[in-house]
Amino acid sequence: MRKSSSLLLVLMLLTTPLAACRSLSNGNSTPAGSTAQSSSLLNKVKERGTLLCGVSGELPGFSYVNQQGKYSGLDVDICRAIAAAIFNNPEAVEFRNLNAKERFAALLSGEVDILSRNTTWTIKRDTSAGLEFAPTVFYDGQAMMVKTASGITDLQDLQNKSICVQTGTTTEQNLADQMSKLGIEYTPLVFEEVNATFAAYEQERCEGVTTDRSQLVSRRSVLPQPDQHIILEAVMSKEPLAPAVKQGDSKW
Repeated sequence: MRKSSSLLLVLMLLTTPLAACRSLSNGNSTPAGSTAQSSSLLNKVKERGTLLCGVSGELPGFSYVNQQGKYSGLDVDICRAIAAAIFNNPEAVEFRNLNAKERFAALLSGEVDILSRNTTWTIKRDTSAGLEFAPTVFYDGQAMMVKTASGITDLQDLQNKSICVQTGTTTEQNLADQMSKLGIEYTPLVFEEVNATFAAYEQERCEGVTTDRSQLVSRRSVLPQPDQHIILEAVMSKEPLAPAVKQGDSKW
């Protein structure tokens, strides 16, 4: 029951802006520029007949494509909820897999209508990157995963070690800030794709891999021998994850 209630709350929060958009389209009083822009996007989506939703596609639990090509996960369900609100059909959505580096450009260029891709809400992104965020759907925190046999039990044990991290994320900067604060020297191995990041870790090219704790739990679950990897207790940051739209389009 708790799980069902939580999902219902998420769907209610995310469909509220869409309901507001219908009111705007029916002639309620709002600033002319805002109405024209949001109405234009909504009309474009309706005319197309499908919602274009940017996701990761590589993260079990959030957005993942199985062997049959079926998408599943929290981020995917959010996309389907929005499609259901617009078209009364949760399947009227086309998923676009985007890596962390290209996701914002895809949203701003109109390649996707909404980004539902385990993305951290930050003040900088909300004020200077041309983005607007929906309500937070998942509270996370950055962590570190290492091999159990390494003997590493805390961040200090990573002194002079190499760490795999994905570029174009808050993770990369958080890692640098945290290690600098603790006075830990390390070598970052940076990758654009999340699969490449974890592949390098599996190949022992780095002693640790860092990202949001939920992602580490997710990725560890699909490793050949999950019990041979541990996630350290240290919380390196707080990460409120939320869907995003292009600035000025949130009311659609």
